[in-house]
Amino acid sequence: MQLRMYITLMAIILAMGCTIDDSSTPTGPQTAIPPSDFPLKCVYHGQSPMGWDTEDLEEVAQADMVILPSAWCLSPEASPVLEELTLRNPDLQMIGYLLVFAVSVIEADTVYLRRNMPFFLDYYYAVEDDWAFTTTGDTLMMWPGQIMLNPISNGEINRQLIDETVDLLEEYREHPGSFLDGVMHDYFMDSPFIGPYARPTVHGEIDLNGNGIIFENDAEEQALFIEWQIEYAREIRLRFGRDFIQIANGRLPQRNAELARLLNGIFYEVFPNLRWSLTDRDGLLTLLEQHAEGFLSKAKGRTWSLVTNEDGGSNNLFCLLASMLAGCFYTELHGTCLFTGWTIDIEAGFPIGPAIIEGSVDSVLTVRRQFTGGEVRMSFDPSGERRETLFTETE
Repeated sequence: MQLRMYITLMAIILAMGCTIDDSSTPTGPQTAIPPSDFPLKCVYHGQSPMGWDTEDLEEVAQADMVILPSAWCLSPEASPVLEELTLRNPDLQMIGYLLVFAVSVIEADTVYLRRNMPFFLDYYYAVEDDWAFTTTGDTLMMWPGQIMLNPISNGEINRQLIDETVDLLEEYREHPGSFLDGVMHDYFMDSPFIGPYARPTVHGEIDLNGNGIIFENDAEEQALFIEWQIEYAREIRLRFGRDFIQIANGRLPQRNAELARLLNGIFYEVFPNLRWSLTDRDGLLTLLEQHAEGFLSKAKGRTWSLVTNEDGGSNNLFCLLASMLAGCFYTELHGTCLFTGWTIDIEAGFPIGPAIIEGSVDSVLTVRRQFTGGEVRMSFDPSGERRETLFTETE
């Protein structure tokens, strides 16, 4: 009964929407981007765009949004490639992928970095004094090659780290040839960790405030860890305004309403299971719930969430159709976090109404949405596994 009530409530929320006031968000007019036909496309590419040829540029320019490492969005060497993309699609939004709490170990060839990725190098030097260390004095790493930065200083959140990061972003955005319409934070989290691949070379435990109590047992340290992330997102919002797009990976923005209202999108990694063992059905219902009106703030007239699954295959179609139901973006990936082109061709037009949820979780649950060019329909067995995933064109 509780599950049926939840589904009914979800349908009402999606149909009617709700608003949540957030006085910390800058006010004033927003720049609305002309609406796009569905599906809304995003190119997610975790490496340099320098190798893209004319054919690649044509494929990328079909998207509404591109996510690249921030150092390439702000690279003088990549500028001609990105400028060519904006000439092909003036409404294309360039989003910079940016690590949270971490800086990558620099390579020995800093001459290459200075010429091609100066932001990467300058960021490394800007946060040198903010490295985090374990209880044994080891450099804290969550993953090999990624040095964790300490968000706590003298028993308070480390505002110096916030200022260093945002100041550098602001400086580079003002450089000629920079393309940065927003950032994708990777990632906001409930707690830091030492990953299994880093653990063999990282000794000791995590104690960011240095009071002798390890993180998992220190409620004050945990609260400061969360607070820093909220204040970091808030400073970016205040500094760059309402139309600067902020997208975040991680579980925290899906759970913390204060953080979510400072953001414009969520990066759903390995959708629909999200690395949390969700069923396909529950992953979709979570996506719909978090795209009810008011959970995220809008930038340029819309929200900017992205559903992805690097495993590819049938998951690309699932991501595409789920994005259409929720009104967010999708990308195609095929085994890596590199964009290799579009293989699914759907022309849905514009949505006629909201997503409609029918049935129940203890029998068959169906979610559908009408578009000017057809209907998206997804249904699930009582186990939560996908049963039907299709787009039917209007005859």
